[in-house]
Amino acid sequence: MPGLGRGRRIGFPTVNLAIANLSLSHGVYLIKAKLQKKIYQGLMHYGPKKTFNEAVSCEVYLKNFNKNIYGRTLAVEVNRKIREVRKFNNAAALKKQIEKDLLELENKTRK
Repeated sequence: MPGLGRGRRIGFPTVNLAIANLSLSHGVYLIKAKLQKKIYQGLMHYGPKKTFNEAVSCEVYLKNFNKNIYGRTLAVEVNRKIREVRKFNNAAALKKQIEKDLLELENKTRK
């Protein structure tokens, strides 16, 4: 499902998942994803896009991945929630937070 390209513009392209409701609370999660037998680590945002005043969505950022996968199946395993959904003043502030979120991912993969 194509998005608006905001993630790509700030350096974090995302996969937008067409999911109506998950049995998770809204937030940002560390995830592991499988695409065509290859495993990727990443982050998942599930909830409203408060910074942009938009409705609930589910989008995944995969570390070291930048391919077009429209129409393919991505299996996502949620590991743990790292923070609540927040509203940021602008895209630059959101980018800084995503960089901090990625440090959580780095720490997890080192363990």
